[in-house]
Amino acid sequence: NIFYQGRQSMRVILENQTNSGTIAQFDQYGIPDSTLYVTPGNFYSYGGFFKSGGISAPSQHWLTWISTKTGYDTNTRPNLPWPNYFTPSFVANTNVTDWVYVNRTFQLPSGFSNVELGHSFSMSTPGSGSIYMDNLFFRSIPAPTATNWANLVPLGSSWRFFTNVPPSNWYFDNFNDSTWQQANAKFGAGSGPTNIVTRLPQLRPAYYFRKTFTLNSDVEDLLLTATCTDDSGSALYPIRVYLNGTQIPASVETVTAQGNEPRYFDLTPFANLLRQGTNSIAVCVSNYWADWDDVAFDVSLKAVLYHPSIPKLTVQLAPSQPPRLSMESAPGTIWQIQSRDSSLATAPWQMMQAFTNTTGGTQVIQDTGQNGRALPSATPSRLYRLIPY
Repeated sequence: NIFYQGRQSMRVILENQTNSGTIAQFDQYGIPDSTLYVTPGNFYSYGGFFKSGGISAPSQHWLTWISTKTGYDTNTRPNLPWPNYFTPSFVANTNVTDWVYVNRTFQLPSGFSNVELGHSFSMSTPGSGSIYMDNLFFRSIPAPTATNWANLVPLGSSWRFFTNVPPSNWYFDNFNDSTWQQANAKFGAGSGPTNIVTRLPQLRPAYYFRKTFTLNSDVEDLLLTATCTDDSGSALYPIRVYLNGTQIPASVETVTAQGNEPRYFDLTPFANLLRQGTNSIAVCVSNYWADWDDVAFDVSLKAVLYHPSIPKLTVQLAPSQPPRLSMESAPGTIWQIQSRDSSLATAPWQMMQAFTNTTGGTQVIQDTGQNGRALPSATPSRLYRLIPY
């Protein structure tokens, strides 16, 4: 369930507009169906990139989805789940802007069998100009608890943190944060946030956090999970996220008033900012207070690691241990390991074991003579191969 507008960005010309919408159905852009079929209970991510070419009045733009009856499902739809049926808005003044990413990641409630993606905009006074959109998508992702995800930064991790105004380069990849305090999340203050591990001082305009992590693979999907403040009830104060010194150009609205609800944000378009080896993540949490002040911060970063579609079999040997076989293959594929005890072409191959790679991860078995085969130690040599089942 993915709709990409295409390799060329879409330009929408607005003439004397205030509040309206533009794209609303997919078949006019080359998708056969005018709706995307979805599965309640699954997690979905949708979003894309906006850029203003200059509009004569300040404007806000966001992506939204609706669900209407189809010939496949004529049931009345429930109310749309606020706020998950619209993305955070892209706010443009009258100047030309660079590309800004919008995203909403959520679990689809029951009652919705299809969705239709659209673009809406709002201007307080009539305005004219151009808005550009690119790489629009609506896609299913693994549940945050699924084993597909590798934890790069788990919740409850140790972070360096600073509660005063930091140097301007505080988020740089090579910034020396050794003088900052270090403690474990969840950080917080006030009476509302729960499960606080490290207390923070209150009534500060912002809090700053840094952490490094190691990555040993390329990344296919990247998901941020947060339990953070601040939502004052009338305004949101999104967190600012930096990967290896580069700010994510987006309003990362993963905040609640008391910072106790997990919120998700799809960072996959920025997975290219990561590298194999040591990486850094830096986060700024803005803070609002009145006669009370609740503060909370905990962030995790998960990745679906890249596994090549070309299968790979590796044999590892250790003294007094059976051979250890590691298999890499595409997710959802079924394979069998075969072996033979001679290099002669006429020697028969015999199946050792069959397996289904459900997650795309590396599968590991040991040759213990299973399926009627002799122990490896009983043969002068043994050859292995991996073939489709």
